[in-house]
Amino acid sequence: MSDSYLQKRAKHNIDEVLPVVSNALGQILNRSMEARVRYVEEDNLPELIAAEEFPRVVIRFKSGQSEKTIQNLILTDPQFLLNFYGWMIMDDPAEEVTDEHFDGLREGLEQVFGQIKMAVTDDNGTFQFEELDIKLANTFEDIRSDVLEGQGTACTYTLKTEEIEFELNHYLWPEHPEQFVEKGDSPMTQNQSAMDSDPVDIQSAEFGDLSVTQGDVKSDPKNVNMLLDVELEIRVEIDRKTILVSDLLKLGKGSIVELDKSAGEALDVYVNGRKFAEGEVVVVDDRFGIRVTQLLSPKDRVQSLGQHF
Repeated sequence: MSDSYLQKRAKHNIDEVLPVVSNALGQILNRSMEARVRYVEEDNLPELIAAEEFPRVVIRFKSGQSEKTIQNLILTDPQFLLNFYGWMIMDDPAEEVTDEHFDGLREGLEQVFGQIKMAVTDDNGTFQFEELDIKLANTFEDIRSDVLEGQGTACTYTLKTEEIEFELNHYLWPEHPEQFVEKGDSPMTQNQSAMDSDPVDIQSAEFGDLSVTQGDVKSDPKNVNMLLDVELEIRVEIDRKTILVSDLLKLGKGSIVELDKSAGEALDVYVNGRKFAEGEVVVVDDRFGIRVTQLLSPKDRVQSLGQHF
C-alpha cells in the first residue's frame, strides 16, 4: 500500500511549497494560476501509472539529498506542454510538440525550483532538485525503467487558469525506504517485533561544553577541534534577481541584467548557505578575491556553523 509516513512527509512539504509554485507559475506564464492538490490512497503505483491515458509528458527529477533522496515522476497531458510554452512566450499554443516546448518547460521548472529554494527555509536539503529530465512517452513501456518497485506515494495537482484546467499526477519513491520510518517505528520486517529483541541498557549521552563566552571561544579548544577538518563551502554573492522565463529566453550575448544592489555596496559572504560576513572584491595575482569588511561575532559564527552538524 501507499507508504503512510512518506505520504505524511510529502504532504507537509507539498502543502508548504504549493503557494510558492502557484505564484511562480503565474509570473512565468503571465496569468493568474490556481493550484490545488489531492493525495492518492492506492495500493500499487506501477498499476496507476500503467493506467494513465498515454501519450504522456514525463517529468522526472530527484529531490532531497544523501540518504533522504526521493525519485519523482510527474505525468500530464501533452496539451499542457503546448499551452505552457504558448503562455510563456505569450503566443497561441502550437499544434505539435517540438524540442522547443521541452526546453521551455525545463526552463520554467528550473525557475520554479529556484523560487522554492529562495522562499522556503531548507536546512535539511529537502528542496534540492537534481537530474531534471522531460520527455514524451507514447506507452507505459517507454517509462517502465523510470517506475520504481516498492512502496511510494502519489498525488494529483490541478492547475487552473481562466476556463482551462490541467491535471498532473505526481508519483514519489524513496531511494532508501529505511530512512523514511516514523520516529518510534522499527524498520524491521512485519514478522519481527521489537519486543523480541534483547533488552538494551540505555544511558543518557554526555556531551562536552561548546558554549561561547565574551564573544570568543573558551580557551580550551578541545571541544571545537573535532570540527576543524570539516570542509565547508564558501560562496560570495553579488545579488539575486527574479526574472520571467520569457525574458530569460530573450537574453543573448551582450545582454545586461540589472541588479538591485548599488555599485560599491558590500557583497555577502556565505558559508554552507548561511551569511557569515560582508566584503569587497579585490584582485590578487590576477585572481578575484574578497576582502572581509564586516564579520559576524565569534559567538554568532559558531552558532551558525553548529546548525549544520
